Formats: sequence, C-alpha cells, structure tokens
Amino acid sequence: MKFRDFKNNSEMLLYFGVKVMTEEFLNLDLIAPIEVPSLLKEDFKFSLANRGNTDKEYYACEAFIFPILREAWKRNPQAKLFSHPQIKYEDIVLVPDYVVTARDKSGLNYFQKPLLITVEAKKDDYAKGWADAYKQLMVARLLNKNDEIPIYVIISIGEGWQIGKLDGNLIYKHPITLGLDNPNKLLGVLDYIFADCVKTAEKFGMYD
Repeated sequence: MKFRDFKNNSEMLLYFGVKVMTEEFLNLDLIAPIEVPSLLKEDFKFSLANRGNTDKEYYACEAFIFPILREAWKRNPQAKLFSHPQIKYEDIVLVPDYVVTARDKSGLNYFQKPLLITVEAKKDDYAKGWADAYKQLMVARLLNKNDEIPIYVIISIGEGWQIGKLDGNLIYKHPITLGLDNPNKLLGVLDYIFADCVKTAEKFGMYD
C-alpha cells in the first residue's frame, strides 16, 4: 500500500500494526540535569524576548531547537546530527527538521539509519507536530529495515518539548512537556536520549 493511499494517520498506523500510548517511558526523576552554558542561556533569553509573531517556525529551529540539540550532540560525538535531511520511501518524501543517526564509520558523514527525529510543531500546535511525526516515524522505520530498532521523536515549539519513542509496535508519548524554563533539565534529558541512540547503534552493529 502506498502512503498516498492512506486516508489519515489512524489508517496508516493500523496498517503497520502500530498503536499510540501515553506513558512515562522515561523516568525523568532519575535523569540528572546538565548545566547549560551561561552564554547559551543568555541567547535563549534574548531570542525569547525578541521573537516575532510571523517568524516563529524557522526562528524556533534556529534560535532554540538546534542550539540545545548541538549541546547534547557535543557530549555524544558518536552520534551525527543532520539538519533538514530528506527521508524518502517509494512515493513519499519528507523533511524532518533534525535527525540523529550513528556517525558514519567511513568518516564521510553519510546519512545512516534514523535513531531520533525532531519535528518543529508548525504554528505552535503540538497535535499537528505529532501528526507529522507519525508519518516520519513510519518512513524512518522502513528505511531502517528493522522493526526492532527504536526511534525517538521530539516535537518542539521552541519553548516547549514533547518526547516520544517508537519501540516495537508502540509509539510512546511522554505526558510531561519539558521546556526552556528549565534548560538544565531539558539538556539532561536530551543528553540521555543521544546517549541511548549511541547504545542502540552499538547494539545493532552500526559501528562495525
């Protein structure tokens, strides 16, 4: 069945045998905060104070999402962060905002199996962000050619971050929204996720 034949996300998820569940799959109490560099905190404050009403989407990616993802990436250099890569399968081409893969063992930084997808929620609408994410997760799984490889997903409006994970036949949605009001906690969680992506890459022989 082609992606264009699905009438909605519900039909698509049923076809792939995947269900959505809201669950605290991450124990946030056990994830230690990590101090965000003071200069980056100042950048966040400046960007929040000067955010316009008509430039929210790309502004969120550039001013908030990428800078803190990069901090987590610095701490986990075996991962590779890609900005706005195309992911395509048969009749569908999608462009996630950011994708984390294992670092290419050749050193040429070719795009590898997706382990984390980040979606900037258009018009600050988390529901629309999740709607985009479900489709991107299914395409990413098809690209990975292995249903056992878990894939994290992050939906962000810049200030707020929601986290999920495709694992087996379930997409877990964590009910707690993180945000820039507690950037140290956010960075701690992102570091945990990046490190877990590296562990997944090791488990599935992506560095062999």
